[in-house]
Amino acid sequence: MRKAFLAALLAFVAPMAGAQQQAGEQLFLIPPQGWTIVYHDQKGATDLTELAPPGQSAKDWTEMLTVEMIQGKPTMDVQTILGSRLDVIHKGCDDVGAGPPQLSAENGYESGVRAFACPKTKQGDRGEISLYKVFLGQDRTYVISRAWSGKSYEKDKMPLPASSTEEWLAFMSKVVLCDPRARNHPCPSTK
Repeated sequence: MRKAFLAALLAFVAPMAGAQQQAGEQLFLIPPQGWTIVYHDQKGATDLTELAPPGQSAKDWTEMLTVEMIQGKPTMDVQTILGSRLDVIHKGCDDVGAGPPQLSAENGYESGVRAFACPKTKQGDRGEISLYKVFLGQDRTYVISRAWSGKSYEKDKMPLPASSTEEWLAFMSKVVLCDPRARNHPCPSTK
């Protein structure tokens, strides 16, 4: 099992990280089983990777995991970043619901999570739900999101079962930012 864990971990971390990052900050996450990279782009200081379940693509998806890494010392705090995500979602949505930001420190880094609901997008009869997690690293800002897209829904009738919410929260709790150069940012053991 540990070999499978390491293989899954390296399958995600290695394509996203240059050789120089291996000696610095590292984002550890294990994608849900069977999910693969469906989109990757690097523009300027931003590296964006999207993963989806088997049979789904970057244009045709019901579930998506997105990892955005912004090179350079963070210029905004976690709450501001999560607020800016709300602004982006609001532009494409008729009505947005948002949970309060949950700010914390994880593994010595400032972090936070926040959930968003878009019962009906402006582009058709679709709705979306997303959960964001942000880390402020020394070298980068990391924004991880897990999203669902499906038929539009009423704001008081969330389409995802409670088990999905629990699974998403459990997934995000296992996403770790670490730095083997620093004692206050230890990396998970992969042995």
